[in-house]
Amino acid sequence: MKTGSVVPDRSKKRRLCLRALAATALGATVAAHGATPQAAARVPRRLVVLNWDLTEMVLSLGVAPIGVPAPSWYTSSVVAPPLPAGVVDVGLLFQPNYDLLYELRPDLMVITPAHASVKGSFERIAPTLTLGAYMTDPQPYQAMRAELSILARRLGLEARAQSLMDETDRVLARSRAALDAALTTGGYAQVYVAQAIDDRHLRIFGGASMFGDVLRRLGIRNAATASADGARDALVAGGAASSIVELERLIVAPDAHLLWVGAGEDGTAAGLQRNPVWRQLPFAQPGRSAILPVISPSGALISVQRFTRAVVDALPTRNSHVV
Repeated sequence: MKTGSVVPDRSKKRRLCLRALAATALGATVAAHGATPQAAARVPRRLVVLNWDLTEMVLSLGVAPIGVPAPSWYTSSVVAPPLPAGVVDVGLLFQPNYDLLYELRPDLMVITPAHASVKGSFERIAPTLTLGAYMTDPQPYQAMRAELSILARRLGLEARAQSLMDETDRVLARSRAALDAALTTGGYAQVYVAQAIDDRHLRIFGGASMFGDVLRRLGIRNAATASADGARDALVAGGAASSIVELERLIVAPDAHLLWVGAGEDGTAAGLQRNPVWRQLPFAQPGRSAILPVISPSGALISVQRFTRAVVDALPTRNSHVV
């Protein structure tokens, strides 16, 4: 090595790169809100979010987190709002890279009740905010709205949260109106909302799931929580969000429609539909099932809006368009 040459400090370069990426995300947030950097600095804006559904909640307020676990998983399982480029992958949901967290220097970490055992170690890096209890609440929609309000107050974005809640109320009201004609004229009796697990099993969503809660608000009967003749148990018990069931058990509600969530993405539903049992079920008939896009079953208000619109588009109504 020649005298006077400099050995590159890889660690320093890595820190500078991470800071640049974080600054890009912060700059996008400031621009979206029309606020000055000085005003934005008064409330947390450098957020690390250790849950994908809570990442949706943060994004719905117009704030771009600087770090989340496995960003590609958010993109494939939650989808919207889109995750901006430059958000740093901080590692695993429950085992993030602590060195990386220190380098990112967040001013708030959004965690879930499942992180309780490591909350203390996170608080040595940044203040924490625990959200996500709504995902196991028997009335998840109202609980989620309450948590959105908590987050909005912490970020100084109460007006944006209220606007989002009002918009969701309008989507639900218009969707309910679009469905009323079909409900009163016998267009359909009830629905299953399901995800394909393999060629024999489905995950069926019950009344305590976000999907089930939205169905109830739309006036749609959830076949998973109903018994056809009173002699058989419901497929999903009243207090459960979902249950994995064998395909043939769907016959408990033979007049139901079946809504597949994200069934066209990985081919699992196609394999299930090749099952001879499926071909004997009424849902195999044209018009008795529909494929919905990928929507998180425990997402926040954007997911609620997407699910609501997808249900209206999938079911037979006189006017399926909802603004």
